[in-house]
Amino acid sequence: MFNLKTMLISTVVVLSTDAANAAQTGVVGLYKNGVTLNEATVNAVGCSVRRQGIIMAQQGKTKLDQPDQFVVLACDQPVLEQSERRSTIEGLFDGGTIIALFEGALAEFETPDDRSAVPERQYVLKLGYYNNLDVSGREADLQALDRKVVDRDGRWTTEAVLNVHNALGVSTPDEVVVLYYNSSDIADRFRDENQDILVDVGTFNAAHLTGFTYLVGAATR
Repeated sequence: MFNLKTMLISTVVVLSTDAANAAQTGVVGLYKNGVTLNEATVNAVGCSVRRQGIIMAQQGKTKLDQPDQFVVLACDQPVLEQSERRSTIEGLFDGGTIIALFEGALAEFETPDDRSAVPERQYVLKLGYYNNLDVSGREADLQALDRKVVDRDGRWTTEAVLNVHNALGVSTPDEVVVLYYNSSDIADRFRDENQDILVDVGTFNAAHLTGFTYLVGAATR
């Protein structure tokens, strides 16, 4: 069970790590009540699954209709710009309802390649809406936070960042960040033991974002 009082939120993302892959077209999809991911549908729109999982909680200023499934796709061309492809991907989960789709430039980061560890992780997807009032200050604040947190035990790992160009279902965020802690226990302990980081993250969000949502769950692959 997630303690949402402690979820706020040690997941500001610093992009100081080199991306494993150059930016490519990516899609992050949020669904509810889906049973099975339709692999034929994924292939039909020229995409491959990078991460799939479940959503169990959300927190933030921007509320969504609660999704219970997420998927991260890498695609060979845009999906949301063409009506037939857009309609196809809305039905990605058999029996599921689309909550939101986000499309843009996907940067994937070097992370440990241990498939057996994936189901143990706590995944967090952050939707961020920046106010862009002080971009240089935002970058400086991110760098300062990175220096402060880099050696903390149990810190999060950034897996991918989607710089969003198009969206369906909700207003378009600037980015969707996919990150994880190695387990839920590690995530809870990190938050408990690093209250100063939580304060810094809250200060960053207040200064630089007009809206944000954290979606918390686990990966099934």
